Amino acid sequence: MRAGRTLRRIVMDRIIAQVPALEGRVYDRATEGTSFPSCTLGPSYWTDASVECVTARQMTLQIDIWHSQANKGVVEDLVDDVTAALAGWSDPVRITMRPLVISLVRVLDEPGDRVHGVVQVEALLEG
Repeated sequence: MRAGRTLRRIVMDRIIAQVPALEGRVYDRATEGTSFPSCTLGPSYWTDASVECVTARQMTLQIDIWHSQANKGVVEDLVDDVTAALAGWSDPVRITMRPLVISLVRVLDEPGDRVHGVVQVEALLEG
């Protein structure tokens, strides 16, 4: 099952399509020199949720939103936009999944005059 890779790709595609303020800056992993604001996919993990005759996993994925200015309001808006784009959404064409559930949202101060937003989603994936 390549469910983790598929979920990461469809989440990235959804954020790019639904959050224009990021101007397409949504990456699996950022590199030095990445412009702000931007979004990267953070840690992920899963637990086995298989039942008789159905292979499944409960997957958790962290989405990180970054901004170079110490302006929490801008990051809070971006976090709200990402949350709205993902809450209750699914892409059953690309993978058999239940709608995404938002399990955690936070905004943090980071060193170097940066602000960091976190949106954590959970999905039940089958296959």
